[in-house]
Amino acid sequence: MGSRNEALRFLKRLWNDEPTGCPVCGNTLELLHGGAKKDNCDWQCKHCGKIYRTIHLLDELNEQMPD
Repeated sequence: MGSRNEALRFLKRLWNDEPTGCPVCGNTLELLHGGAKKDNCDWQCKHCGKIYRTIHLLDELNEQMPD
């Protein structure tokens, strides 16, 4: 992701449960935690194995690109 806006769009798509492609390989991300308690904060690409923890990504975004 090259800009703050791109990163924010990525996070919003995940939080809104919209189909979102993995930034690494392009395959669709899936919820990391399924089951009774649906938590849309952690996502995983089943193809490449990359895990995206949205709260950590937001913290990093705020530290690296403050506006």
